[in-house]
Amino acid sequence: MFVLVAGAHGRLGGRIVALLLHRRHRVRGLVRTDGQAAALRELGADAVVADLRGDVEWTADGCDAAIFAAGARHRPELGAIDAGGAAKLAEAAARYEHSRFILCSAIGAHAPQRHSGGVREFLEAKQHAEQRLARLDMPWTILRFGRLTESSGTGHVETHIHGDSQKLELSRDDAALAVADALDRSHLARRAVHLIEGDRPVAQALDAIEPRRLPPPAAAAANTAAALGAAQSDNPPDAADMIATDAAPMDADVEWVGDGPVPQEPAGNDDPAPGIP
Repeated sequence: MFVLVAGAHGRLGGRIVALLLHRRHRVRGLVRTDGQAAALRELGADAVVADLRGDVEWTADGCDAAIFAAGARHRPELGAIDAGGAAKLAEAAARYEHSRFILCSAIGAHAPQRHSGGVREFLEAKQHAEQRLARLDMPWTILRFGRLTESSGTGHVETHIHGDSQKLELSRDDAALAVADALDRSHLARRAVHLIEGDRPVAQALDAIEPRRLPPPAAAAANTAAALGAAQSDNPPDAADMIATDAAPMDADVEWVGDGPVPQEPAGNDDPAPGIP
């Protein structure tokens, strides 16, 4: 799989790139500077230099999937990077028909109003990105991490938050592993998953998540004609004895549909059907 990683030179994105390359994926890293691009190429990844505050749609062209693992370095950039940048990259992935999109988000993004100050602004940016992503008709997955740390990874996580007594943290090692594993799990499409440190192996924890249920087909309203596509889908197959295998091809210029030769058109002003009003 050819995967685009936004934030590929960051503390989380760099770990994701290394894992994907180890798993034989082809990686295109989206970074800010030429120096960062050169470092990625030394690892064996492709690299493009682009600014998430500007046009990034072109970076998704040719890829099969995309991961947004970027983050603003300064508080005033939250709206442009964590919110707008993530949304633009997701919309680009949808346009180029990517098979997967993974958004790295944060626990609390569903209710930023419960917080204040910089934390609230951060979560509001993540919420904006999630809401824009949810509108897209594509197989996205949102991973809401606890507070990311530089602790060594254990390879174990928890996906259920039971109460305030839990430590809402996760090492970047384990967060990167969750991203790489989620990429290969299509049953996580259109799901938001919480991830904190825990006791379950990452792969098992993700496998245990129930896929999103499809909505039931809408019933046709009474006295309402069915859509043409729906009506035709119920047509019975053609009967073999009704199809002549030696029939001449249809001539689109011939309007006569009767038997025998095409009749001569009437000439002059004589009434072709006298006695018929």
